[in-house]
Amino acid sequence: MRSCYDEDDFLIDFGFIGEFTDMDAFIGVFESLACHPTHVDMHHGTAPEIEMTGPDTAKGRWRMRFQLLETEQKQVQLMSGYYEDEYARVNDEWKMRVSKYTLMSNLFLSSAEGVVAIEQIGSAPGLVTEQ
Repeated sequence: MRSCYDEDDFLIDFGFIGEFTDMDAFIGVFESLACHPTHVDMHHGTAPEIEMTGPDTAKGRWRMRFQLLETEQKQVQLMSGYYEDEYARVNDEWKMRVSKYTLMSNLFLSSAEGVVAIEQIGSAPGLVTEQ
């Protein structure tokens, strides 16, 4: 993940997860949220819209779909939204300088004794790991 960004000049704004200008802090948050053997997740960026804004700069918009199965807690999360990114060519490599995530929908389900319950539905942010 580190090599995708211009570590000397970047902003990651993931809304309810936080804003980051320090790569170690950003990676630490994702390690604490996602690096668990009981988390089975899928994260897809689709339908890219890339526009060159100069010879060494570009901007992009990506739709995002996220699915999480939390096997120990028996929880499921389906989230969608979009990324708005800015890119720069640094030493002949394209790097991300800005990445902003906007949440569009969130569905969080839990199961206890075979009964599935909707914990959250709509566009309000939240993560399985916050429960």
